[in-house]
Amino acid sequence: MKYIVSLMLGGLLSASSLFAQNSANNAFRMMNGAPATSSTEDMITEISSRELFLMENSMNDYSSATWTRDIYREVYDVEGNESLFYPTVSTEKRANLFSLLINLLSDNTIAAYKFEDQPDFNDDSKYTAKEVMDQNRIGYTVNNNHTLSIKREDLANMQITCYLVKEKWYYDIATGKGDVRVEAICPVICDRGREYPMFWVMFDDISVYLARAISPVAVANITPVLSNASFYDIFRNRYYRGCIYRVGVRDLAKYFTTPESLTKERKRIESELDFVQSRFDAVATAHQKN
Repeated sequence: MKYIVSLMLGGLLSASSLFAQNSANNAFRMMNGAPATSSTEDMITEISSRELFLMENSMNDYSSATWTRDIYREVYDVEGNESLFYPTVSTEKRANLFSLLINLLSDNTIAAYKFEDQPDFNDDSKYTAKEVMDQNRIGYTVNNNHTLSIKREDLANMQITCYLVKEKWYYDIATGKGDVRVEAICPVICDRGREYPMFWVMFDDISVYLARAISPVAVANITPVLSNASFYDIFRNRYYRGCIYRVGVRDLAKYFTTPESLTKERKRIESELDFVQSRFDAVATAHQKN
């Protein structure tokens, strides 16, 4: 056992040298005359206290992590990522991810944070729901309870081209295990031919709601058959496909200025992450046998 843990830590240290470093208010209204709880998003946000308790107890905790790396990915609308972008407008059975995030913000259920290359999730970087809507020209009216009513057509007309995803790779000395968790996501909008990151939301803040949003997803590396999975499943199990654009403080495009060199570096980092994942899996297998 000591040999396995030593091998794990040795592998992580070797790889590290290659890296740079709710309670829901369900009073939401869509401005289309629909009843308060008729939309898909409203039904998703009507969580039980048990659901909230279970999800809060599975939140990310890195307090005992002895090794971490922050990996940032661009997740575009490509094959394998369809569930994050379609339907473009929520239907009776399926929610649009961006609409769900906006609904949660308009209810003051979750917080949005200023977009920064390395997000700092503190009060100084928080956005109010009104600030998010004003900055992105989303129409709304203010309700008596300080929530917002959003114009559905404004959301339908917004072109979300990408989600930025911040992953945390870590080794936890308390459990003797390694894991990868999504820490935050950021929608990116295309306006007049240019892409703009909108805001960060913490994955822990939205996970309980994502778990209720079921969407068909083609998990190409698992099964060729369309399966029903929640948004939570997609992010937690990393069923999405995304290119690495940043590792810790290092923006890859600033160091690798040609498409060829950038692609080569991304492949090198992915190879190192595969190695780290193999060490995680080896330690997990050893724990199961003991």
